[in-house]
Amino acid sequence: MIDAFVSEGEKVTVEGWLTFYDEKEMSWKPLDGTLTFYLDGREIGKEKAQYGQFSFSFPSPSIGKHKIEIKFKAEGYESSYKSLSFEVVEKRRKEMVARFAKIIFLLIFLLCLALFLSVFLAKLF
Repeated sequence: MIDAFVSEGEKVTVEGWLTFYDEKEMSWKPLDGTLTFYLDGREIGKEKAQYGQFSFSFPSPSIGKHKIEIKFKAEGYESSYKSLSFEVVEKRRKEMVARFAKIIFLLIFLLCLALFLSVFLAKLF
């Protein structure tokens, strides 16, 4: 998981689970191992998954669209990778989007409240 809308100067955190399918027990199991992280094709670090869970943070890159790749390779397991895209925007733009989202949420809440009150008042009369 990664916030797809990061502002400049923020720390970017990628979190997730590393699991494998145990065919004998027919269930997914946590997998420990080392993950390698690449930002726009350049290695930026490694992180160990413990009990299948990992979290990796790095400073936000320059403004624009970016791609992070997470690669896993270990003996006895098939290598795998996942790529995620995200955008770094100006701090002011992210604040405007957050403000807009709050206004939309408030309007939806008020609409639901108005509908509830109209149904309640209709039952009274």
